[in-house]
Amino acid sequence: MPDKFRYTEENPYVSDGGGRNSVKGKEYVGVEADVAEFEDLFFNKAFNGGILKAGLGIDEYCDACIQFARKNYADLMPDGKVKKVGNTIKSRKMSGYLEKFIDNAVILLLHDEGAKFIEAYYDYIAKIYNYQIPIKDIASKGNIKKTIKEYIDDCNTVTKAGSKKSRQAWYELVIKNNVKVNVSDTIYYINTGTKKGHSDVKRVTHQFIKDKDGNEVELIGKIKSALFNEYAPKYGVTKGTELTNAQKKEIIAKNLVREEDEIVLNCQMVPPEIINSDEDVLCSDVDGLEYNSEKYISQFNNRVTPLLVCFSPEIRDKILVTNPDDRQYFTEEEAKLVSGFPMSEGDQDTYEALMTPERKEIAFWKGVGQRPPFVDECGIKWEELVDKYDEELKEEQSVLFQEENGKYLDAIDKLTNEEISEFESDGVIPKSLTTIVTLGSDMHFRFIKIPDKCPSTGGYIFDDISRETMFDTVDDFEEREAK
Repeated sequence: MPDKFRYTEENPYVSDGGGRNSVKGKEYVGVEADVAEFEDLFFNKAFNGGILKAGLGIDEYCDACIQFARKNYADLMPDGKVKKVGNTIKSRKMSGYLEKFIDNAVILLLHDEGAKFIEAYYDYIAKIYNYQIPIKDIASKGNIKKTIKEYIDDCNTVTKAGSKKSRQAWYELVIKNNVKVNVSDTIYYINTGTKKGHSDVKRVTHQFIKDKDGNEVELIGKIKSALFNEYAPKYGVTKGTELTNAQKKEIIAKNLVREEDEIVLNCQMVPPEIINSDEDVLCSDVDGLEYNSEKYISQFNNRVTPLLVCFSPEIRDKILVTNPDDRQYFTEEEAKLVSGFPMSEGDQDTYEALMTPERKEIAFWKGVGQRPPFVDECGIKWEELVDKYDEELKEEQSVLFQEENGKYLDAIDKLTNEEISEFESDGVIPKSLTTIVTLGSDMHFRFIKIPDKCPSTGGYIFDDISRETMFDTVDDFEEREAK
């Protein structure tokens, strides 16, 4: 904005007291002047001629600010402290090795130290790769919230959707190792798999049928193929591979004799003395204890990815590696921090998108039979938006939309805690959703069969899948759950 339009000591803004916070006759300068003027211009007649005044205020001043993703940002305050908001950079569930790096990385970025950030990243990758991260920092923790008997009984029940309950690694480790625990105890453990896809705990269900001789056999490989081929003609197809998944499930249900669950653990308990030690204990210090470096590097890179929004798109995709030998080198000029280049198109709202009411807002104002304030001042064509909304509602009455939307809502309702946690930690979209919808660049789901339509929820990935995005941080979620 040109200097001549700024309010200064010599040219202050004098308020007429039209806003809730502005004071009639008071002189304002700088940012306070802009806020007071905005209140006076727009908020003095928002409702009932100003009787119920809306207000606009200044939350805080900061020396630097970075928005890593929606609802996830960091501010450098004038006193040098850093304010962090959002589970991308702040979470009580975050492992110590991630928290230590991110805390330091955010400070470097807020101080415009791009080159130092990159060097710190490669140093940390080398430490994870070479098992130089202290065990207590990389360990996950699980809280004992119920007795072992209660846990076992709970595992024998099913969810509302009829599926088996997910197993929890720390309980399974306690059972396997016959460790006596009390409610409120904390169990520490590390993933000891060999691939990034190896989860801490996995339930493998073995199914058994009877063969022609009446012997019980496990339904795997050739036996399963033979069974499907046998029933194929009854379903009007020639080969078992032509059967739908629903038909296959029906055939198995008809022949199933029993099921047996096998619990596969890709994790190991960490002794309390290691966690409580004042010294850093490494894997090399303990026989038979080695963490899954491939998985932890993958988790680390997933957490670092949002931070790269500060770098130029020209180098952004070249920074991350899974092996320290593949590290890249950048000049000071290349490592300079930038702004205005979101990770994807949908990460940064345009002015038009920001000022356009969402569907739920349109539904609200239609429901109360009013026209929202400021639509004319903001250049919003309200009547056109309402007409478009009404047309979309008509289109969504189609049989196809109702079917696909029903499938989507059902899949969302049936998501397990394990699937939600995997999405929140590793960004993995549950398979039950990817058969129905695809993810657009604006981070909204659209139906595969109706590419121009989003689910009735709006389809925003973080609102539909992640429970944490309803709150600023995981801490907020857990506090709400406790209440």
